[in-house]
Parts: sequence; structure tokens; C-alpha cells
Amino acid sequence: MSKYFIPYIMGDQSFISSLKLLQEHGADIVEIGIPFSDPVADGPTIMEAGNKAIAEGMTVEKILQELQQHRDTLHGRYVLMTYYNIIHHYGETEFLSACEEAGVYGLIIPDLPFELIEEMKRRHPERQVKLISLIAMTASEARVKRIAEHAEGFIYTVTMNATTGEDGTFHPDVKTTIQRLKSYTSVPVVAGFGIRTPEHVRDIASVADGVVIGSEIVRRFASQDRATIITYLKSIRDALDS
Repeated sequence: MSKYFIPYIMGDQSFISSLKLLQEHGADIVEIGIPFSDPVADGPTIMEAGNKAIAEGMTVEKILQELQQHRDTLHGRYVLMTYYNIIHHYGETEFLSACEEAGVYGLIIPDLPFELIEEMKRRHPERQVKLISLIAMTASEARVKRIAEHAEGFIYTVTMNATTGEDGTFHPDVKTTIQRLKSYTSVPVVAGFGIRTPEHVRDIASVADGVVIGSEIVRRFASQDRATIITYLKSIRDALDS
């Protein structure tokens, strides 16, 4: 089975061109971060990118509008990573409708626990947008099983107890947790947080169905030229396919 490459980009002024570049060079699903003034899961690289996007005047409305305008030229799946405060102020029904019109495949809402995600699913039974589950390494076995059995789209396994972009060794139980998850669900189980290099990718993808790379992608888009970025993306795609 082909492994999923899920890079993350911030929804800044150039996010559409970044999205297209990623789709052209190996990404299966792209995460688009909605800039937020008080994120809880973001490390310094993504926080800085979010603050810059806010200073540029980017809002959730502008991001959805641009996605809708460019929908016919986008050729892969994309999900939004956002915080519930943004959805609440927009209005759940209106937000889900706008996401559908913009071609959004799913939502990752890191500050909304499983129980509230399930309540949101029940409030909107006709929605097409997937609500993606996050599973932390601190979750109990019973909770892991329950989340996996209700998952849709894919499951995002957090590889360490830290914010995005942290360097360090992956949690010692991450591979065992991923293997258990795969026995409970039919959706892909991917892993993210702290994954930067092709070596990291090969290690995690030996058990996971794919990888999420966030801070490293954001850093490279902010500091490198197109050719260098493409070389890096190829190295990740090759690692997943090897």
C-alpha cells in the first residue's frame, strides 16, 4: 500500500501556490493551518507563521474564499487545522457548508476532545466534511480503542508529548500504539509531530500508514527556494515509497 505524505502549510497570502506545489510533488493530503492568535498545539515555527499570516490580514473567511475560487485547479485532498473558537464564531453549520463549497476534505480540531467531536458529528449528520481524530500517547487503551472505532478520514497519532516542531526521540510506545490502532479501525493511521528527515519518515512509516510533516515544511517554505523545496519533497516521497 502506498504511504500517505501529509505536509502542513500555514494559510498565509501565498498558501494557494504552496498547496499546488505540494500537490504536484508527492503530497496525498495537505493540511492548511488557519492562523489563530492563541494556539495550544503549535510550536514556535508554526506560531511565527500564524502571527505573520494574521499580520498579512489572512482570516478563515479569506482562506475559504481562496480555496473555493481555486477549487477547479486543485487536484488533491486538503484538510483544515483549526481551533474550535474559530468554528464557534463562524457558526458550525455555516462553517461546514463553507468548507464543503471550498472542497475541504476534513477538519482537525486539536482543542476539541473526542467526546465533543462526537457531539459535533451528531449535530451535523448530513455533513460531507470528515472530522479527523487526534490520538495522544497519553490516551488509555480503552480510549484509544473508542476513538479508533469512531474515526473517519484518517487518524492522526501524535508521536510525542510536546508541541509541533519539537526535536527529540519519539515516544517509546508510538509504534505499538499505531499497530493497536490499525487493529481497531479501517481508516489510515498516520503519525505526526517531530518528523523532519527521510530517516524519521522511514522509521515511522514502517508501521504507520503515512506521516504528517509540519514545522519542517513551514520552515523550508519560509527560507528556501522552490528547487530546494522540491528536492526535499522528493526525498520524503522516496522514503515513503521505498
